[in-house]
Amino acid sequence: MALKLEWTERAIEHIVEILEYWEERNGSKTYSIKLYSWMETTLAMLTKHPESGRITDNKRLFKKIVKDYFIYYTFDTEILTVIGIIDMRRDPDFIQKIENESK
Repeated sequence: MALKLEWTERAIEHIVEILEYWEERNGSKTYSIKLYSWMETTLAMLTKHPESGRITDNKRLFKKIVKDYFIYYTFDTEILTVIGIIDMRRDPDFIQKIENESK
C-alpha cells in the first residue's frame, strides 16, 4: 500500500522557485512541465518504495536524485514527507545545512 504524500512549506517554496527559474530562463513552461512530471513519477514510486532512496548522515532523512536535484524526504508507516528539493550543483555547505536542519 502506498504512503500518503505530504509537502512541507519549504519544499513547496523550493519546487516553485525551480519551476519558475526554468520557465523564465527558457521563455517557456515546457521544461518546467517535464521536470515536474519526472518529480511526480519519482515521488509516486517513493510512496510505494520509500527505502529506495539513499539515506543521509541523518538516519531519518533520505534523498533521491531527479535530474540535477536531490529530493529530501522522511517517512513513517503512513506518510512520506517531502522536506526539500535542492539543486545538487549548489554550494556543498548549503546542501549539508539542509541535511543537518532536518535532524
